[in-house]
Amino acid sequence: MDDAGSPGSLRRKIGICRIVVVVLCLIIVALVIALGVVASRSSELAQTAKAAYESQSCSAGNNLNLDPPEVVPPFHDLTSNEIKSLKKFLYGQKDLNLVGAADIASNKSYIFAMELHVPNKKDTLNFLDKSAPAPIREAYVVIFRGDKPAPVVEEYIVGPLPNPTNKKAQKTQPFLYRPWTSPEIVGAVAVMHREINSKVSKILLESYGGKLGNCKENCLEFQMANPMSPSVTDEPKRRKQWFWLTPIVEFWSLHPLDFLVLMDLTSNKVEDYFIDKIFYGDKVFSSLDDLMNAYDNGAVTKTKIPFPENTKNVYSSMNRRGKLFPDEPLLPPTEYEPSGKRYSINGRHIKYMGWDFDVRMSTISGPQLFDIRYNNERIVYELSLQELAAFYSSASPAHRFSDYVDSVGLIGARVRSLVSGGDCPSHSTYLSTYHVLEGSEEPVLVDRAFCVFEHNTGKPLRRHLSSQGPSKFYEGMMDIVLTVRTIATVVNYDYIMDFIFHQNGAIEVQVISTGYILTSFSVPAADNYGFRLRDHITGNLHHHMFHYKVDMDIHGTENRFEILNIVPTKVDNSEWSIKSDSKYSCTKMVRNVVNSEKDAALKFDFDKPNYLTFYNKDFKSSSEVPRAYRLMTKGMSKQLFEEGSGQEPSVSWARYQVAVTKYNETERRSSSMYAIWDAADPVVNFQSFIDDNDSIKDEDQVTWITMGIHHIPHMEDFPVTPTVGLDLSFLLIPNNYFDEDPAMGSGDAIRIEPNDQQDVEKGIKVDTYGKSEPKCKPRQSSFLSDAKMNPGSIFDQPTGEIVI
Repeated sequence: MDDAGSPGSLRRKIGICRIVVVVLCLIIVALVIALGVVASRSSELAQTAKAAYESQSCSAGNNLNLDPPEVVPPFHDLTSNEIKSLKKFLYGQKDLNLVGAADIASNKSYIFAMELHVPNKKDTLNFLDKSAPAPIREAYVVIFRGDKPAPVVEEYIVGPLPNPTNKKAQKTQPFLYRPWTSPEIVGAVAVMHREINSKVSKILLESYGGKLGNCKENCLEFQMANPMSPSVTDEPKRRKQWFWLTPIVEFWSLHPLDFLVLMDLTSNKVEDYFIDKIFYGDKVFSSLDDLMNAYDNGAVTKTKIPFPENTKNVYSSMNRRGKLFPDEPLLPPTEYEPSGKRYSINGRHIKYMGWDFDVRMSTISGPQLFDIRYNNERIVYELSLQELAAFYSSASPAHRFSDYVDSVGLIGARVRSLVSGGDCPSHSTYLSTYHVLEGSEEPVLVDRAFCVFEHNTGKPLRRHLSSQGPSKFYEGMMDIVLTVRTIATVVNYDYIMDFIFHQNGAIEVQVISTGYILTSFSVPAADNYGFRLRDHITGNLHHHMFHYKVDMDIHGTENRFEILNIVPTKVDNSEWSIKSDSKYSCTKMVRNVVNSEKDAALKFDFDKPNYLTFYNKDFKSSSEVPRAYRLMTKGMSKQLFEEGSGQEPSVSWARYQVAVTKYNETERRSSSMYAIWDAADPVVNFQSFIDDNDSIKDEDQVTWITMGIHHIPHMEDFPVTPTVGLDLSFLLIPNNYFDEDPAMGSGDAIRIEPNDQQDVEKGIKVDTYGKSEPKCKPRQSSFLSDAKMNPGSIFDQPTGEIVI
């Protein structure tokens, strides 16, 4: 035997180790190969499964082309290239003295906003209907001239596009009326930080448990509350703005504090801004020094509000909590398109079931639809949002004067990218838009500003079941519609705006408010203005108002407005009664063609029900009645503020539920971006549209529609207001316009009848008009994965500035 330590023994051991290593390597290689085969096979199976799924997925269709057409049509929003060429041209105009977006300031000249200038209606109709040349494309441009000795807002029409060569000056506007701007708000907040931290930081810490400005926790910040319009202060040359101190939590509007600051922002220089008033402890102070003295001397009631816990369970958070349901994470019902998309989109032109129209987004006033036709007959030339407004009532000075007219914040620019599966059905098509906004040199893209989707409302459009007698049948169809939706978030409130196209020729416009309510700190008088929702929180009564423009062209532009009054009457009943003088009460229809604008400005009287109809006198049915459309409003409310007082003149359109005026190119909008400031002398005075009392009979008419709802917040509005019951709408409904319901031609119907009318046991025949059972599955949405890759499509990129 060899010694264990001998060379021979060591060689044998080394040899055995080598064999073991080789065997182990072979095993590892085999495992790697096996795993590779399995992985490859798994990948193949996954690819096969994916391919199988996709082969069964319903096709999206090839009828969508969302890019701008080569020749941009009259209603199409400014394209990115047009915006760039406009900026290049304007920066080359030495008289404008413009600075770039990175250098904007209140005392500089810079571009505030820019959007399409919708061309003259007459020229556009000549192009659409008479093969005339296309109207020139132009832009409407707003420039803040803070650089001038007497600052002013300048407006221009610039064109022609895409290569502008001239600018046409429009009427200038007072600099004090300009919308809120980032340089102004950032400057005001900086002044408040500096002054308050140096003089009364002790009050903030002891009263609210927080700090203002740079902090890691328990942070406080100022939010804009509302402007003090010159019509309220009776100071025509001053620009003042309330700011409201709140903790930085989700969401600040449900955490009101009783520390309010009124800033004077009249100057075009930030260094001249100053604190005008302070509200604390239900008292008003003229300076921070006065407040500090009163606080130290016990001359004011000290507030003690603990800083809220910034957790997912805080009452103002929208994180899921409470009694959770359902018990299992089950998916909700989902719509899909088993035959692909039944609508087409070319640029911003949409076609669906006989409908076709153009859609665009005004940066200032929001969504607009143009040239709405049914079976190639124009029904509406323009259907557009004009204004959103909310007027509050409160014991708090900042909230008492919170009379918001939202164009000041540029409604269209408040639209952010819509969320698939949350804001819109997952099978929607999304339309983008570009904006020109201060602080951004490049065009600002909102890639999902509108969603377009077909929707089964779950309600029959029509149906009837005849189950007895010699003619048994069932025929019905669901009300399947096309919806164009956009949602604007204006600070705390979200406004869902839908344009809905029914297959029977009816157009529905719906708006719903949701989002966070505006609350105020409870003081003894606060109970008059709303419920107390927490120990120190009052939900303030407010009135939402929505204004729309509807330029109907029923069989041309020469239209009549006729009111069909439904009036009580008594008719002779002696023939049917034993009494010779018997009368029977009923109602009758009295037709009234409205001749003038003043007579067409309507304040609804529930004691006098009516139909509002619009038609061309030269187009009648076979029975000689006008082929008309009816306006039906389902969202009326009464404006209760005294006419001519406070901020009310800025929204004089809200005095009327409906008004009809003669078309006038100088009366394009019922409101303006200046309206929140200009009540003393409105830039756009809607009342003047009516006061000139033009004749409207057989004229090109415009109908102005106001909807509204009074809201007294309640506990269930926490954390945000549900949409249930808050939907407001108006409809344009055919009224003898067609010889019968045009949806009788729809293939979405179902008909069932017996094979033998005398013996139903012999079976039935079902006619689905060529439709078959779906053979495909819903397409999978890539929205969530796309959003994770591009979060900026949902949230604004941080800029270090206060965003208004």
